Amino acid sequence: MSDRILRSAFGALLLIGTLTSCKEQVTGSLGCPELCTDESATVRDTILTGAIVVDTTFIGFPRLGEDRDISLWNNVDTADVRLVARFDSLPRTYLVVGALTDSLIRRVDSASLIFTVDTLLQKATLPLTIDAYDVDTTSADSLTGALIPLFRPSRLIGSQTYSAADFKADTLRLSLDNAALFAKIKDTLRLRVGLRVRGQGSTHIRVLGNSFVPRIRLRVSADTSIKPDTVFPRSLTPTDDITIANSFAFFKIVAAGALPLPPAGQFAIGGFSGARTYLRFDIPPTVLDSVQVIRASLLLTQTKPRSVGAYVDTLTVFTQPVLTSPSVTDIFTASQFLGGARAYGIDSVRFASRDSGLKSIELVNLLRFWKLVGVTNTSRAVVIRAIQEGSTPAEASFFSMEGPVAQRPRLRLTYVPRRGFGIP
Repeated sequence: MSDRILRSAFGALLLIGTLTSCKEQVTGSLGCPELCTDESATVRDTILTGAIVVDTTFIGFPRLGEDRDISLWNNVDTADVRLVARFDSLPRTYLVVGALTDSLIRRVDSASLIFTVDTLLQKATLPLTIDAYDVDTTSADSLTGALIPLFRPSRLIGSQTYSAADFKADTLRLSLDNAALFAKIKDTLRLRVGLRVRGQGSTHIRVLGNSFVPRIRLRVSADTSIKPDTVFPRSLTPTDDITIANSFAFFKIVAAGALPLPPAGQFAIGGFSGARTYLRFDIPPTVLDSVQVIRASLLLTQTKPRSVGAYVDTLTVFTQPVLTSPSVTDIFTASQFLGGARAYGIDSVRFASRDSGLKSIELVNLLRFWKLVGVTNTSRAVVIRAIQEGSTPAEASFFSMEGPVAQRPRLRLTYVPRRGFGIP
């Protein structure tokens, strides 16, 4: 055997021996050591019961105008969510090609409301009916309590029943009362349509408004050479704030199913009330500076939901870091400045709303980020929210810092002592 072969064999054995002796006593795949510092460094666990110092639930998300994909729900008395679209700029005239002046609209024909629905995640399997109402009012026109009574038979301006086969296409048409629309054109030049769904048992459908807002299509002349007119949602009230007015062009109202803030000792995520929870941490400096954290689990104890309607679904939950500095002391203000969960290495998790018991959210990458930026540059806080907030009755409830001691939120750390190392 040549010297070259002997040297190669010896080098391979030396490499294998080195890799074998440099072996961390670490289980799991959520973290990896920086270097093989000391094979005698054993993995340790600890639970920081006082790591969470503030937990607060806010409701009412998403805020008005932030999400125009709206789910209509009707589930007997446990869920009733409706939709309002404002058409505050109805046309009074129409253009005839070659004419010197516009012509006054003297009739309305083939009026319909056109809208797009979600046929991917919420495909209807049973017939359902969507009713359209005239919900225009001159007083308190944005308050739920003022709008709900307007959904009554005397204000019905359209009704359409759709079979499961109708949902093979994602665009639906709902015929509107031509005379009612023409009366609006003559009198007020505005129409506000309220939609309500009904069917067998629990009925829901998701109307997509971010990419294709509901619109009214109508014919204004018997002359078929004149193309149908299309009217898009537009709100002219309130008159003193165009941003708020634009938010009211297309919005939802919850007639039943929105829950108030959770009781003392609990916090909540999701539901028609759009609950999200703010958590602030106080982690001793030695935890981040003196040890190498390889796993960090936020432990939460889930309790039964507060309503029967909340049992219907699971929730996909995001945990997002708060990006404000500690100088922002108002918790609600701070909770509006959020970083993307995936950008900070925090995976989404799924909670069954009817479940209970111990749950965990992994935050090891966030703890490493906090160590990197220090305590003066960012708050050590997170907001936990459901991706479906405000669009489903499903809600996950957990014991808070005011709950039973053994069931309060806590932080479990898996770590090894940080030891010196270097190249000899």
